[in-house]
Amino acid sequence: MEEELKTFLENCQKQEFSAKEMLAICQPLIWRIRLARIKKWCLILLPLVIIYLLWLCSDTFGWWSSAVGRLLLIQILPLWDWTPYYNAKCLIPRDQLVQEQPSPLGKYETQWQNCALCESLEGIATASNVSYSTLESEYLDRGQPVIVTDAGLEMDIINLLNLIEKKSPQWLSSEPCDVSSNLLLRKLFNLEAALDKIHSWQGQSSNNWHLQLRNCQKKAVKSSRLFLERPYYYPLHLAPYYSSWLLAVHQQKLKQSEIYVRGLVLIQQLSGHFEVVLHPKNPCDKGVCPSLRMRLNAGEGLVFSTDIWSVSFGLEKPQSKQSSLASIFEIDWQT
Repeated sequence: MEEELKTFLENCQKQEFSAKEMLAICQPLIWRIRLARIKKWCLILLPLVIIYLLWLCSDTFGWWSSAVGRLLLIQILPLWDWTPYYNAKCLIPRDQLVQEQPSPLGKYETQWQNCALCESLEGIATASNVSYSTLESEYLDRGQPVIVTDAGLEMDIINLLNLIEKKSPQWLSSEPCDVSSNLLLRKLFNLEAALDKIHSWQGQSSNNWHLQLRNCQKKAVKSSRLFLERPYYYPLHLAPYYSSWLLAVHQQKLKQSEIYVRGLVLIQQLSGHFEVVLHPKNPCDKGVCPSLRMRLNAGEGLVFSTDIWSVSFGLEKPQSKQSSLASIFEIDWQT
């Protein structure tokens, strides 16, 4: 075919045909050649399109194709070792500096960029009759703690003990994850026995005590939700708290002691008061951000994120007739 075309072109050149005449003569032949190419590509692409559509629409075909593909890969393994590409997280090599991941932050560390959020704070904000969306947008997203003055969850220790016995007696048999108390020796500590002591000592001015405990076991946390109410600004769409604390002090001074909490933290002052200090984490604590000191009174709530802050509690001037009681919720929170 090619030799015949060459002979035909040579004869046309000898007869001195013009370019327009050559185009007119060869036009039918050009269209046939183009049509032959189109048919050729259609025959190549059509099966591929059919296979692709079957892969998308038929799970059975996709499964069998994957199985056949794996068998083929096994067969070519002696010729080409593809396992390094199979096990690699990225097929494109990257610079060593890009591949290095930052080391995880410690308990009392934050990213240095967060220091810009707290360096200008001079005190802690207050809010009332506030929605969670407002708390999130105006305070939490900016790393700023806030006191909600109308949390309204007030309850003394006797009412709390009665509520526990009525609604959640199974909570008494749970084992707290973290306990600090002068009611019993630590190795002898039993939650039900400790609460019985508190109940029997009410009205006796000579007995002073403190109790700090954390529930982190799933059953204990779930049962604590029956007697520890959610504040009104805790929305239903937010995850339930994964850990709960009870802090109780009666007629006893309490030095500032730090507790480790994580995530979004909601503190409810149920009765009495506590002195609370929020400490900026490293490196913001190097003279960049101030520590925030406050007195949390009954009916108030404190909301903050541990991305920047750690917290400690104390009681310098206990009230003579009223115990100081607070609950703390830890919530997994992603902005």
